[in-house]
Amino acid sequence: MESMALALILGWCLVAAGREQHLPRPSLSLLPSQGVSVGDTVTLQCHLPQLAARVMLYQNRCWRTEKENEKRQTTVEFSFLYTKWTDMGVYWCQYQVLDPPKTSEQSNPVELVATDHMYPPPGISLSPEEHVEMGTNVTIQCWNQGYHGTFFLHKDGAIAHHAKTNGRSWTEWEGGNLGGIYRGCIRHL
Repeated sequence: MESMALALILGWCLVAAGREQHLPRPSLSLLPSQGVSVGDTVTLQCHLPQLAARVMLYQNRCWRTEKENEKRQTTVEFSFLYTKWTDMGVYWCQYQVLDPPKTSEQSNPVELVATDHMYPPPGISLSPEEHVEMGTNVTIQCWNQGYHGTFFLHKDGAIAHHAKTNGRSWTEWEGGNLGGIYRGCIRHL
């Protein structure tokens, strides 16, 4: 009889734990979403699916700041009035409610990348230079003027490839399926 009562209590606890609801995930957006330069004003907006007491912002897996949601808004903004190199990175937000006390899941990640015009733009070249047929192997080479960092090759507006320079001031990509419009950029260390 005792074992049956214990089994009923354990079963009830498992059902109750299974019914525990998780807070809906917030979403994070970046304004402007592209074309940011060092020195620009940037705003990260954490969109809340429900009202929250506190909203936390994280950068590169570390707590960055938080805001009390005193105005009871569904969008909480974190602004950088003058974007610096140290502001660049991957961000996400979370929120907390008080009754009952819970913390939401992490939002989608958003990456803040900014251009610094004190560095000259990288060079980009294609080999072979003439018109090529579909499937032909081509080499795309990017270089800069002695700065070390990570090269990003953008295809049709999105990052298609990236490579760390490991002390070099150039890198290259080779392949037979590289069709599209490409642009090179570098993130300096």
